[in-house]
Amino acid sequence: MPELRNRYFNCLTRDRSPLAWRPPEALDGVLADSAYFGALLAEMDGRLARGGLTFYVTQDLERLPSYGADVVAIVIGDELARVPAYVDRVRAVFKNQAVRPLLTASPLRDPSWINLWWYASYLRTWRHHLPGAMRWLAAGRPAPVWLLPIGVLNQLELPVKPIAERRIDVFFAGSVTHRRDAELKDRVAPKVLARQAMVAAAERLRGTCVVDLQATGAFAESIAQSAQAYSERLMDARIALVPRGTTADTARFWQALRYGCVVITDTVPRHRWFYDGAPVVRVGRWDELAEVVPALLADTARLADLHERGLAWWRERGSPAAVGAYAAGRLDSLDR
Repeated sequence: MPELRNRYFNCLTRDRSPLAWRPPEALDGVLADSAYFGALLAEMDGRLARGGLTFYVTQDLERLPSYGADVVAIVIGDELARVPAYVDRVRAVFKNQAVRPLLTASPLRDPSWINLWWYASYLRTWRHHLPGAMRWLAAGRPAPVWLLPIGVLNQLELPVKPIAERRIDVFFAGSVTHRRDAELKDRVAPKVLARQAMVAAAERLRGTCVVDLQATGAFAESIAQSAQAYSERLMDARIALVPRGTTADTARFWQALRYGCVVITDTVPRHRWFYDGAPVVRVGRWDELAEVVPALLADTARLADLHERGLAWWRERGSPAAVGAYAAGRLDSLDR
């Protein structure tokens, strides 16, 4: 393993205490996100023009173990686009979900109950984002806050299977509800309504193509599923359904592209360097699957093209190597 020029601490522990880390080595007792970000940081370390920095991978928006002009925070899992309280005491911040609220569905352009709920969620995110953003602006934007892809979870390294040899036409495995014992407000959340519509539309395709659906009770159950079984089924799929979750970002997007699946999704966030121009198929409503899927499966040339371009997009925009290079470039720009 190459010698690292910077110090790394993983704070994705149960009690958020920092563990000294040598990315990309595996650590026990940390969140699964560590595997992706460990590989990313190892790539970044080899590319940085300077050393002597301290990196914390954390979910904590209020505090870090230390501060200073040599400290960089990698913040994961914040769905509410909040600005960390320590943004004026560090060199830079990277976040893997939202830097600012993002509207991906308009109830005016496309009126529906689901889009109305998405808009309400967008306003809720602004309520959480605004206080920190105002403090950040008042402080003269002391540290940059840069956005990273959400990464991948629960996925193995497998050889890419040619798309013509795959046995599953349409695949989805994951949570539909937030949790099994969800209250009424959770059962009518936009994520749940959208995913219920997606599953219903996919079920109606049975008999016309090979459909593989596995809906788990909640997100935690999805993460607990066998990585081997999930990876093998995804690698055997031509088309992967990628609904948005509680936010516009989902690891499933990158998992599918990494394996060369053709992605059908209900949203692709705009104005993000790793999403703009992505080679995916977007549907406004999930009942469009009845037309989109048969046409796509019948067009083998288009299917193969999307397969190849998806693999390239993963390599160039979403892989740890690509994102590590991006992070190194951003940090190096501070010294110019």
